[in-house]
Amino acid sequence: MTDPLLDSSPDDESPLLLPENINHPLTTKAEVFGWCLYSWAAEPFIVSVVGTYVPLLLEQIARNNGVKLIDKITPCNQPRDPTIPIPTPPNDGDFLNSTMINASQNDSCVLPLLGGRFYIDTSSYALYTFSISVLVQTVLVISMSGAADRGSHRKSMLVGFGVIGGLVTMCYWLINDRNYYMASLLAILANSAFGGVNVCGNSFLSLLVNNHPSVRQINMSKSSKLATMGEVSSKISGMCAASGYISALLMQIITMLVIVHVRNNPNIDSLIYPLKLVIGLVGLWWLAFQLPIQILLKPRLSKELHVSIEPPDPSAPGYTIKSIKYKLLVLGAYILHGYKTLLSAARAASQLKDIMAFLLGWFIISDSLTTINSTAILFAKSDLQMTTVQLSQIGVLTMVSAIGGSVLLPNVIQPYFKLELKQTMILIITWASIIPLYGILGFFIRSMGLHHAVEMYGLAIWYGFSLGGVATISRSLYSMLIPPGQESVFFALFSITDKGSSVVGPFLVGLIIDKTHDIRKCFWLLFLLLIAAVPIFSHGIDVDRGINEATVLEQEQDE
Repeated sequence: MTDPLLDSSPDDESPLLLPENINHPLTTKAEVFGWCLYSWAAEPFIVSVVGTYVPLLLEQIARNNGVKLIDKITPCNQPRDPTIPIPTPPNDGDFLNSTMINASQNDSCVLPLLGGRFYIDTSSYALYTFSISVLVQTVLVISMSGAADRGSHRKSMLVGFGVIGGLVTMCYWLINDRNYYMASLLAILANSAFGGVNVCGNSFLSLLVNNHPSVRQINMSKSSKLATMGEVSSKISGMCAASGYISALLMQIITMLVIVHVRNNPNIDSLIYPLKLVIGLVGLWWLAFQLPIQILLKPRLSKELHVSIEPPDPSAPGYTIKSIKYKLLVLGAYILHGYKTLLSAARAASQLKDIMAFLLGWFIISDSLTTINSTAILFAKSDLQMTTVQLSQIGVLTMVSAIGGSVLLPNVIQPYFKLELKQTMILIITWASIIPLYGILGFFIRSMGLHHAVEMYGLAIWYGFSLGGVATISRSLYSMLIPPGQESVFFALFSITDKGSSVVGPFLVGLIIDKTHDIRKCFWLLFLLLIAAVPIFSHGIDVDRGINEATVLEQEQDE
């Protein structure tokens, strides 16, 4: 007896896809609401945890275990805890070089790694952690992309990664002042789980749009259908982004109040305790909403993966062991298929000019916006001496503005000015480039250019609006360019481009900080990256051409 979901023809040599006619039901409001809940559950993690609290916690733990750059012996925090071993003093040549460091760098703090073999600036420790997490996340996304497009796995993986991410984030409750390696490991694992959630969640957008009642109308011209798809896609994507930002706003306010309460407790003097407390609360929030997602979101069946593996007979001896081996073999087949289909998608994408242009531009934009957030948080803490409560307030302003951007852009600004998706994307990029440019002004003007904490509040509003706009428009524009039926695979490319770029930005910024010990100089890199993305979107993408090419490619693959 064979499993019909894993049956194959006798001449199969490897896992392959067989065509299936699947009659998708119409998209309902309840299903759209269930889809929006995935963003509601997960967005506080990326905004509050990754965007605010984990960089602060990693920097603080690194500083607690760091030493002064000037001699690489004196602990950064005084008085020194006698239980912390003093690192081996540098050799004479290193010490002579260290005495030549200018006075502005004398207070810089570095963290000894691998027994003092390497020293990195404590402000760059979080950036390097996020770079590593993206590498791990990329491997995970590739491995699960094949399964996400088969049967009902897309939904089960979405919920599964949400459960894992929530539990791992809650594990921050267990770390202490010495566990800077463990804190980094948890960040890597949780961020990887978010990547899996993001790919599965994004891949639902095309299915929801294509099966929306207004799109499935029979009597509709091609031009009218494309316009309707763009409008529906923008609105649904905007609802999802807005729900995520509203959720992140609520959690940012809650965590800020928790931090204020803990800081007012005279019995608590640990700097990392309030940070790890609120990080764990966000993980609990993430975990709690997986049940309603499971109930409301439809599986949206796709083509099954057919593999030539016979399942064990339940009546045969040793069934349990054989069943485990069988499932591992099937899992391996799905993972292998994920790499094969992603490679196939990459080849297909290379034939789609507009997809390639979009991914290149998205690589730059995502890298810049993600790195701007981490850099600004670290700059505010180290250079502007802003407190955790002040940084939480900045997070609240960012979320309020992001909600405004995700709602106003697709529902008010875009239709009022009759902007196409591509034009709206270019507008957002130009808007966002003002943020690093303002930081650069600080090199030439003392009265402005991020020399005062109050300026961070204004930039938070500016940044939030661009963040909400990008989250809404990017998914809508990309979903219109991908071939139907390959949503998860192409959104895996989207996610890999998104997260893969996040390896480059934080790493380069970390190198600049380690070399100069001046975070402000990183704004030059971020400004140039954003400006470079404008001509890519303006001259490299033609939406009508992209849709036609995707349709032709789908037809060729079905033949």
